[in-house]
Amino acid sequence: MAISQTIEPKNDTANSPTAEVAQHSPLRSELKRIAQAMYTQNLTLGEKVRTLTILRAIDLLILESTRDLKQLSADISKAITDASPFTLVGVLSINFHNDIYLNFQGWSLGGDMTPKIPKSGILPLLVGLKLPLESRWIGSESRALIVDFEDQKYIDKISRDNTDIIRIFDILHKEFNLRSLYMTKLRARGRLTGLMVVGLEDSIPHLDDIELIERLSEPTGIALYNRLLFEENQSVLRQLQQTNDKLQEIDEAKDEFISMASHQLRTPLTSMKGYVSMVLEGDTGPITDPQRSMLQQAFNSSQRMVYLIADLLNVSRLRTGKFLISNKVTDLAMVVESELSQLEETAVARDVRFFYDKPDSFPKVLLDETKIRQVVMNFLDNALYYTPRGGRVLVELKATDNYIEYQVTDTGLGVPKSEQHNLFSKFYRAQNARKMRPDGTGLGLYMARKVIVAQGGTIIFHSVEGEGSTFGFRFPRNKIEII
Repeated sequence: MAISQTIEPKNDTANSPTAEVAQHSPLRSELKRIAQAMYTQNLTLGEKVRTLTILRAIDLLILESTRDLKQLSADISKAITDASPFTLVGVLSINFHNDIYLNFQGWSLGGDMTPKIPKSGILPLLVGLKLPLESRWIGSESRALIVDFEDQKYIDKISRDNTDIIRIFDILHKEFNLRSLYMTKLRARGRLTGLMVVGLEDSIPHLDDIELIERLSEPTGIALYNRLLFEENQSVLRQLQQTNDKLQEIDEAKDEFISMASHQLRTPLTSMKGYVSMVLEGDTGPITDPQRSMLQQAFNSSQRMVYLIADLLNVSRLRTGKFLISNKVTDLAMVVESELSQLEETAVARDVRFFYDKPDSFPKVLLDETKIRQVVMNFLDNALYYTPRGGRVLVELKATDNYIEYQVTDTGLGVPKSEQHNLFSKFYRAQNARKMRPDGTGLGLYMARKVIVAQGGTIIFHSVEGEGSTFGFRFPRNKIEII
């Protein structure tokens, strides 16, 4: 059996040096591609690290609240310059006075925008000058502006308005080898807070440079906004403090005048009241009924003036810390009866009836009789004057097991519910009360509450507009009763 076998000729070219080079070329190309990709990734990573470093520096500046707006702008511009490839970086900030501060590595230019050349040779850029293009750009919707130092048409255009900017452009171009400026607006919450200005070595900025600048502009705008807001708040606080100081001075002057006037009025008024009282009591001879009625009105008016002056003095003493409570044994039932008797004729004239059932026996209490008498009269007087003709006023004085209470309930106009929470404030009067009795001061209820609370009591108050009011006070019996 014959076996057929084909013998292929031997080819030695596969093991030749040329074949080895051919086999390794794809590997080398792949290694080169990988190396290039790693280099690109390293560059990208380096850019990110640099950006993060600058952002971290800005964040640290934001956290430090000791810097003012001008210093913060300078520090941010220096932080960016130190960590970025840019030769010149400036942050222009606008504060609440609309003053402009432009800073380059710590150098700044104030709102007057006068050209200045620091000794170091680093120049502040006067973007705040009235340049046609810049002026239009600031108010436009465009975010960024590129100024080309070699654009002769632009230079010719602005040279007619300002030669200083041309000189600065020339120095920046020659001394720092800068060919253009990239300016972008800084914003936060829709508000323009400033500008960031970067000097570039090319007329047309690289995309990477623009992305870096715009990335840094966001936290910078927020930083300026936060500092701007802080300074605005501080300014408002200072203005409020100044206003408050002035109001306190006016208030003190007013209190001093009230105190002085009250003291000066009290002496002649006491004399007038005393003489009228003597005439009423017949010390100067008999008087007719019409004379008695008129003299009684004069006496009652004098008494109200005495109480008003006492209220004014007490208000002044409260302000100066001289408001003192002088407790003594007081017959409260007699106090109420005495004050009611002074209003009898006025009540008859106004057709208002008082109802008071004096207790047969009432415990003696320890109170400041003078001040409590003012409170008793104030509640009675208000009930009389704010109750229309034909009305009724019920006066109650009672001693329970736990409390001693005094209440005056009228059928008068009442207090609107919306105004009741302000009723015991100094100089406050309800709207309907001002219409019915324009001559009131708004001090009676204010002082009544002060007097009652100062002696350990509480105010009683209920009111329904159009139906009437109840005013009074309550004291713990075991605190003021004399056993």
